[in-house]
Amino acid sequence: MSDGGGSRQLWIGPLAAWGVLVVLFATSLGSAYLPLGTGNVAINLGITAVMIAVLATFLMGLQNSTALIRIIAAAGGLWMIIMFSLTFADYLSRSY
Repeated sequence: MSDGGGSRQLWIGPLAAWGVLVVLFATSLGSAYLPLGTGNVAINLGITAVMIAVLATFLMGLQNSTALIRIIAAAGGLWMIIMFSLTFADYLSRSY
């Protein structure tokens, strides 16, 4: 009675996103062992940005959402960046 193709279609997107995240994780792990100096930080931050984009786009369903939901998600991300920047600035300004 149930259509197996419909449930299979439901899992293709999350499985593809999971596969991309695993590959990006392996890339990040591999780059940690390369002696690139400060280049490791830049590479790993870039990989992390791509991971966040994959999570937001596919697993949060932003590719099928309205423009208002996308704007709200972008505003939340912007506020998170601001809060982390302020926290990091406070941490750097302290002398121990």
